[in-house]
Amino acid sequence: MLAPHEIESLRRSAAMAPLKPSDLDRLFTAAAEMAAERAAIAKVLDELPASFGAVRAALNELKRIVG
Repeated sequence: MLAPHEIESLRRSAAMAPLKPSDLDRLFTAAAEMAAERAAIAKVLDELPASFGAVRAALNELKRIVG
């Protein structure tokens, strides 16, 4: 996944000239990964239960998704 500073670098490069196909591919791949990660996180958050034990399990799942 692209780091925030890499995305900013690509943004600045795109302002100066068209991006290379390899840079576009990296950008789209990173965007797809972030979208999938965000959807997985939203699913876990939507399923948060009232009990603390289940909340702990959800936090562990979020750590697995992000980490």
